[in-house]
Amino acid sequence: MQKIASTSQGTIRLFFGAAPCGYAPNVSEDEGTDLNFTSYWIPNPKDSYSVIATGDSMEGARIFAGDMLVIDAGREVRSGDVVVAWLNGDLTVKRLQYAQDGRIILVPENPKYAPISVGEHDDMRILGVVTSVHRKL
Repeated sequence: MQKIASTSQGTIRLFFGAAPCGYAPNVSEDEGTDLNFTSYWIPNPKDSYSVIATGDSMEGARIFAGDMLVIDAGREVRSGDVVVAWLNGDLTVKRLQYAQDGRIILVPENPKYAPISVGEHDDMRILGVVTSVHRKL
């Protein structure tokens, strides 16, 4: 078994691009390559940051309390993106949708919670798009 070691640059040895959870193919040591975690998970480090998720409103999007979210503040926001937003003094993670009349709706991914329709008097700013979710097993 190949030992995987971390380096100061965040690079470890990567075998293939995916690993089946059923039958294991034969793997030789010369089939691997190096994977830099930073460039793989954070393609735009200049405009990226992370937050730790709390609560259960995004469980349908497989975002759970304690997960680390990587957010790209420089990425163009599109309808359907999971975003971090500042809404009336609070941070929230929700799926962004545009209503037909142009209003922004922040949609939770848990049926226990109602969508939030952002009104003209709300103080709302999109702080970035969630680009990856990380959790410890």
